[in-house]
Amino acid sequence: MSKPKKSTEIVYPPATILKLIGSWLYDFMLLCAVWLLAGIIYVIPAQMLIHVDPSQKENLSTSEFTGPVFYGYLLFITWFFFAWFWTHGGQTLGLRAWSLQLQTQKGHTLNWVQTLHRFLISGTPWLLSLFLYQQNTLYHLLSGYYQYSIFTIAFLGLLWIPFNKHKRSLYDIFSYTQIVIIPKQKKIQQLY
Repeated sequence: MSKPKKSTEIVYPPATILKLIGSWLYDFMLLCAVWLLAGIIYVIPAQMLIHVDPSQKENLSTSEFTGPVFYGYLLFITWFFFAWFWTHGGQTLGLRAWSLQLQTQKGHTLNWVQTLHRFLISGTPWLLSLFLYQQNTLYHLLSGYYQYSIFTIAFLGLLWIPFNKHKRSLYDIFSYTQIVIIPKQKKIQQLY
């Protein structure tokens, strides 16, 4: 009888909810800076293309520069921000700060197609939350602190972690990826 081969695959522990939220907050701050720069890069040429009397530029609202094209541009920038980090080591700056890494279920770095899949799956609840928040703001459906309860939709994927035997979020399950905690030894090896 032959012995089963030992797996050479290194298994790291799954990320905890608190570490995931911490890394998200860190990445969100960085993403806001990226959006600001991307907005400047978009708006300045847009202002040059729209011929407006210089005396009327003060009265120009931002609605002339926003719309589906602008939001599509920001969505692409957001995906590219995450995809670049995910394809180059599996760590955004937020994941790195919290000693986390995004990888496939087999422990490999994601490719560009996998990053798009992961981005669409994990980004959809956030976009839905933002859309509902905008609708709430327009129609005053919820007031006070209740208006922020809409953002619980964005966190629903994380609430699956305690109930999953592998401690994976819904985002991980549907995108065939996982976020794991990198031990300090591996982190030190990555620096050299």
